[in-house]
Amino acid sequence: MEDLPPLDECGFVRVPADEPLWMTCEQCKKSDHFWLTDTEVRCRCGARYSHAVRPDGSSVPRSGLLPVPFDKGPVQLADLEWDPVRLGIIATVLLAFLGAIGWAVLG
Repeated sequence: MEDLPPLDECGFVRVPADEPLWMTCEQCKKSDHFWLTDTEVRCRCGARYSHAVRPDGSSVPRSGLLPVPFDKGPVQLADLEWDPVRLGIIATVLLAFLGAIGWAVLG
């Protein structure tokens, strides 16, 4: 079995399109367990992809796909399993957001 990168080194894959479009693994249905190699997109479940397909049926090769770190991707697509690093990132973002709101309100 191949060595998998740690979960906190995996992330999302953005497919260039008019509307935001994110890859989802066809096998495990997760969107944030990907990493890219020179030739393919890999998922922690073992799936491998050489390209992505847009809703209109057009294909985007591996070279056109954009890796997005977990903390920069769409949280609504995240697999929020009990990974302390990922939960820490989300907590930090949430606290920063709440702090910014508090600062704006209290002036």
